[in-house]
Amino acid sequence: ELDKIGIHYRIFSRSKDEKSITEKIARKAKEGSPYETNGKLMQDIIGIRVVTYFRDDINLVKDILSRIITFKDEEIDNPELTVFKPKRTNIICSFNESQIKTFSEVQQSSEKEYFNVIDSTFELQLRTILSEGWHEIDHSLRYKCKEDWEGHYDNERLLNGIYASLETNDIALKNLFTELAYKHFKSKNWEGLIRNKFRLRFQLIPLKNEIVQILNEDLKIGKELFKLDRETSLIKLYELDLSLPVNMNNLR
Repeated sequence: ELDKIGIHYRIFSRSKDEKSITEKIARKAKEGSPYETNGKLMQDIIGIRVVTYFRDDINLVKDILSRIITFKDEEIDNPELTVFKPKRTNIICSFNESQIKTFSEVQQSSEKEYFNVIDSTFELQLRTILSEGWHEIDHSLRYKCKEDWEGHYDNERLLNGIYASLETNDIALKNLFTELAYKHFKSKNWEGLIRNKFRLRFQLIPLKNEIVQILNEDLKIGKELFKLDRETSLIKLYELDLSLPVNMNNLR
């Protein structure tokens, strides 16, 4: 579905093995929030991470995936002005009917007790490519061993500050391409404008001469093209009944 509009992304997945499952069950019990059969369940035995090249694509990916996957719960942080803190976009999603049936059969036939505290869900995480490495370090070396950080607030703040600098770079990266698109508009480089405005996996097909001629003759069209809301335009492209190759000539 994401390939339909040609955004830049990478996708990663993992499933917890028995060791990881039992370790997390023990850790949660130690922290005072144990998993229970009739209470809180482990919801991330399977994890899928979509890593986007650009920050503004996270909302776009979330919008598209919400149309084909059932979102059960969300953990989305709002940025705080005075606190260095990572922004998470973690979503718990339900298995589809076929997957739930298979999971239930495995759960009933298994002799492993931990299956009783596992939910029929998976976790979807949305990240930018710049923040991905930081989140890996944070998960492995802080989240899983919180006691190592107790009382070391300066170090914790510094680690969060590194994330803040990456977040600033995410914003700067998007602004850089917006500025580049504007420069191409001013110089009537229409391919450069379209490529850097939309930031998609375009096929290497040149813009048709008739389109170039129209844009050269009426600069207002090029200006409106530059001012288009990218997310709205891509959602409209996604909603088309036809699946079109992603190239500059099909964005008209």
